[in-house]
Amino acid sequence: MTAFLSARISFVWAGRGALALAWMLAGTTAFAQGAHDAPAAADPPNSVRLDKVVMALPAGAPWLTLKTGLLCIAGAYSRTWPGGRETQDLPPYAAAFKAELERAGYKVVTPGEDNLFDHDGGSADYEAAAVITDAHVDACVSNGELFTERYSVRGEGTIALDWQLYSRIKKQVVAHLSTSGTSRLGRNVPGGVARLVTEAFAGNVRELAANAEFRAAMRAPRALSKGFVMPGQQSGIPLAGSLKAGPRQIEDATGSVVMIATGVGTGSGILVSEDGYVLTNAHVVGDDKEVRVRGSDRIETLAKVVRVAKDRDVAIIKTNARERTPLAIKRGAVSPGQRVYAIGTPLDKTFQGTVSSGVVSANRIIDGLRFIQSDTSISPGSSGGALLDENGSVIGITVAHYLNGGQPAGLNLFIPIGDAMDFLSLEQK
Repeated sequence: MTAFLSARISFVWAGRGALALAWMLAGTTAFAQGAHDAPAAADPPNSVRLDKVVMALPAGAPWLTLKTGLLCIAGAYSRTWPGGRETQDLPPYAAAFKAELERAGYKVVTPGEDNLFDHDGGSADYEAAAVITDAHVDACVSNGELFTERYSVRGEGTIALDWQLYSRIKKQVVAHLSTSGTSRLGRNVPGGVARLVTEAFAGNVRELAANAEFRAAMRAPRALSKGFVMPGQQSGIPLAGSLKAGPRQIEDATGSVVMIATGVGTGSGILVSEDGYVLTNAHVVGDDKEVRVRGSDRIETLAKVVRVAKDRDVAIIKTNARERTPLAIKRGAVSPGQRVYAIGTPLDKTFQGTVSSGVVSANRIIDGLRFIQSDTSISPGSSGGALLDENGSVIGITVAHYLNGGQPAGLNLFIPIGDAMDFLSLEQK
């Protein structure tokens, strides 16, 4: 047994100041070791099927440009997106999805494979849906010049996708991922526009196959999947202005992380909407119906506790935003080694707006719940504070840290922002 595993370990909530709850764990327990982490598997046991592809470009966005002539400079024709969402014909995308993922070693189910009489059938552990958020095809159409077939096409294509991965076992979306892909035809081919689109889509699938969060889901043992804690069904809470929140300098982001005070201690919170919604931990607000919020300008306001999810230790409260700008939210996987920053109010109000930095150490699953592990320094009072990426986007919420012999062990846990939003039914607007 190693010295680390035989050491005496404390797991401490990072909230409510000096009154943080702690309990002692022997280093050999599954919880301290992170024994619930999904082990790597040579052959991923889970299967996936592509369920839907939706086009949802910004209104007025140009997505197709066609030119003609030997030098491809004449007769420019452009199409723009009228707005809204449009479900795409699935088969061309499904073929690329299946080919690329199977090439990467994943099991892919195509609707109708299990039952040829049920075109919507085809059982799989996960269902994937893709939203096309950006697309452009810049192509040259032949008029039959230099032995090329009339109406054949060469050119380039780009597509960006937002993916959702839905677990049929958990009955919830378990991952939100973003990818991009490009394609190029150096010579004229019939049906070139469709080929540029499908090959750019295939590039997205290759990036999806290499994504750490996607790999973890596909390799998770089925028994483990059944043990996940799931969010409940409840009405959505819209976060006004969240979608348009852009990158922030880390220094500027401190103004959108507040201190939360209750009758028994202090914690931290993250402004996530223009109208004053603040995300924090359930153990920070406790059973209180109202708490006090102290902004970076040192002005205090009251906040109403709107919703609490104790099983995921998250809560959403509502206060006066005082014209502060909400932080951008970035759901999805984080990578070990990625630079991150924590902002909060460790210990008491004296240290409000404290920034610490570190890296992502690992992605963990502990007792059926996902955590981001980082060496970024946190202390009691930091709970509910923000874990940011280098662009100032929220990727996690501070929740707990381990102590080794009463000293910080550099093992700190953060709740992934996507999990917090799902358990509280928060919707970006």
